[in-house]
Amino acid sequence: MTEVLETEPVRAAGPAEPAAGAGRRVRLGWPGTLALGFVLTCLLIALLVPFLPLAEPNEQDLGDTLARYSADHLLGTDQLGRDLLARLLWAIRTSLFAGLTAIVVATLIGLPTGMLAGYRRGWFDTVSARIADVVLTVPALVLLLTVHTALRTGITGQMVTLGVIFAPRIYRVMRAETIRVATMPYLLAGRMSGCSHARILWRYLLPGIRAQVRVQVSYLLGLSLLIEAGISFLGVGVESPDASLGTMLSGAAAMLASDARVVLIPAAVLSLSILSLNVIGDIESEGERRG
Repeated sequence: MTEVLETEPVRAAGPAEPAAGAGRRVRLGWPGTLALGFVLTCLLIALLVPFLPLAEPNEQDLGDTLARYSADHLLGTDQLGRDLLARLLWAIRTSLFAGLTAIVVATLIGLPTGMLAGYRRGWFDTVSARIADVVLTVPALVLLLTVHTALRTGITGQMVTLGVIFAPRIYRVMRAETIRVATMPYLLAGRMSGCSHARILWRYLLPGIRAQVRVQVSYLLGLSLLIEAGISFLGVGVESPDASLGTMLSGAAAMLASDARVVLIPAAVLSLSILSLNVIGDIESEGERRG
């Protein structure tokens, strides 16, 4: 009698899959949860502040300067009688959108060029690396002041310039990560299966480096907020009377001795924003290292 052997069905070979850790969830813990909650709150404020029933942030009332907390002014007023809560919420919107402008520009330049340089190597890698080295040697503040003096571009132009300055930082990290991931078995299998270069970059390479993208975005967004506050404090960023965290600090610096509240509130929001973004970046970086 002929014996029939039952065998497992043979699975057809499919396209390679990214590494198992590429889509993992990072455990935030309570510090990360608080940090993420604060950042999301700031983002929500930035989106909703035009629709909130707030006082006009630039409206002055010189007869009601440095007023304390009240039903009309929940955080009081500043040295020009302007509602401090309204100015603070609009300042969060202005500073956050300015920082995001820099990050978007930096990512649009640094991410694709870093991936291409690490994936294709050759002359493109050499030329792009030299350009990145040149940009990194230029002090950011000096270049921002020069662009402002020469072009009078305003805060948007300043942040676009800052994005160009930040792009080599993202480029170098993405290039190094691409070189590392390019030797992974799943990506080599994708090449052998006949996938196009565009599909390999998008489907297999990007998931392997996106954790590092999030890390760099977190750190650089915090640095962007700090730089925006710095140049606005110097009078070459957001121009008064418009509110940003930098202009609030600049306009209230002389009031530190007489009414520290006017200075400490925007300073606390700026510090907590940068700290929260750094905490998120640290947690993501630690998760990537362990993965």
